[in-house]
Amino acid sequence: MVSCMSDKRKPGRPATGQTPARSIKMPDERWKNLGKAAERAGSDRSKVLNDFAAWYTDEEDAELPVRPE
Repeated sequence: MVSCMSDKRKPGRPATGQTPARSIKMPDERWKNLGKAAERAGSDRSKVLNDFAAWYTDEEDAELPVRPE
């Protein structure tokens, strides 16, 4: 039996030059409400969560994301 290592896929995904996706555990209802609220504020979940994380970790010039009425 001949084994050819070059036929195997390399682990991981290729670099894309973009920020990698992350996982977060959150109840379905909160996730749904976050999407709706972000949309009302003219944003999206990713932007809101990134803005909040920047503020929470005290990054320079970071502000809390806009909260819809």
